Amino acid sequence: MARALQLVAGDIARLPIEVQALGADGYSEVASPACDLLKYQPNEYHSGFEFRRMMVRDLMLWGNAGALIRRTRGGELLELVPLMPESFQIHYLDDGDVFYTHGKLGRLTPDELLHFRLPGANPLWGDSPVVRCRATLDLLAEQEQCGRAHFSAGAVGKLKFESDEILGPEAVNRLQQAVRDRHSQAGSIATPIVTQGGMKVSTVGVTLSQNEWMTARNFSIQQVGQMFGIPPQMLYAQEPGNTAEHTYTQLRAYVDSCLAHYAALISGEVERKLLAPGERLHFDFRHMLRGSLDQVVAAARQAIDAGVMTQNEARSLLGLPRIEGGDELIYSKNYAAHGETDEQAEEAETDAED
Repeated sequence: MARALQLVAGDIARLPIEVQALGADGYSEVASPACDLLKYQPNEYHSGFEFRRMMVRDLMLWGNAGALIRRTRGGELLELVPLMPESFQIHYLDDGDVFYTHGKLGRLTPDELLHFRLPGANPLWGDSPVVRCRATLDLLAEQEQCGRAHFSAGAVGKLKFESDEILGPEAVNRLQQAVRDRHSQAGSIATPIVTQGGMKVSTVGVTLSQNEWMTARNFSIQQVGQMFGIPPQMLYAQEPGNTAEHTYTQLRAYVDSCLAHYAALISGEVERKLLAPGERLHFDFRHMLRGSLDQVVAAARQAIDAGVMTQNEARSLLGLPRIEGGDELIYSKNYAAHGETDEQAEEAETDAED
């Protein structure tokens, strides 16, 4: 679970963000004090990366994350101060309005608090995934504890000693104590068991092999991945399928079912309380879905030949500077009408003019 928190919170925090405004040609980037705070330094104690990572981490653990919005007397945005999720709560008034209370700050109006929340039974308060999936997490913890205890005893099941002789209570106790002292740890696996008087030793129940243990661990990873919408392979589950196409499919599922969800929660709250009408907070996922260098180059080349992308657009995709004359669309002869070559197209145009 720690890996899931680190992965999702870190990926959201490092995504490029910008504030965009809708114009005649679509959305374009605009200057915004709110974006500067979120990107660089929301307060004197945190960087933008740390702040966003903290908000997502709190969301994943508590279902709620909050930050105090501090403004100047003139109403200009000053800083965003993160709050502990358990330090504030929401209240409803009879007329339908709501307000928040904080243990030290007292009463807060909704416009004084950035409140990010996951879905929950309460429409204005999120439910913790950890609480909602507590039964599953308890099962995984018990499975982990059972496996650790089993392997600490050398992965050997309970031993049964059979003898034709009748042993008294004291002899039985001494035998049990000897087994506990010499065979209860993995390091004692090399110590042999010596039997006498026709006594037979067998195992009761099942032993836990390494393959079975890895299967159990993979099951735990899958359950945690389902909690947060993360493909289990990204949490280091040992599952088949490591081709480039399969890896991209996993990454696409991770972005669509997990990261995009948290990005939408954050952008929606920021847009309502920090941005001007018509502006939006945009998270850029392109670098995560770009693929390997050879895949990007091959796709860009095909797009250029088809006249879908200019050379400068392709260079921008690769992080390269623009070149002179690179803004014109180039059509390959393979994409001419009806499969014609350039010479055939010119002859057809000449015949049409005649």
